[in-house]
Amino acid sequence: MNSVFDVEIDRYVRKYRRGVVNSLLEYLILNYLENGKLCGYDIITVLHERFHILLSPGQVYPVIDHMTEQGLIRKEKQGRLVLLEASHLGESLLKAWREEFRAIQMQLSNPMSEELRAIASR
Repeated sequence: MNSVFDVEIDRYVRKYRRGVVNSLLEYLILNYLENGKLCGYDIITVLHERFHILLSPGQVYPVIDHMTEQGLIRKEKQGRLVLLEASHLGESLLKAWREEFRAIQMQLSNPMSEELRAIASR
């Protein structure tokens, strides 16, 4: 049986997860397109399956449109279906973001670096 505390923690975790997914939506879209062409509905479905968050088309499609305008992804119309694929620029950006995330992850895994120890000892 969940305590009130556990329910409250779960609520905060879900809220945090939603914020992270929204913040990283461009990255996630490029990441999914790396494996092949997808439509917007596919992206919404994958996000829901992986993160248990259901984003609305009104949250996802404007990001897709913006990424298209920026040259990060291309749209290909096949009948009524619009398939998305990462452009060369999008692939290059995804690679750069991955490097940045690795650097951030290293900082997160070592929170008490020498700089922080010096500040904390004042």
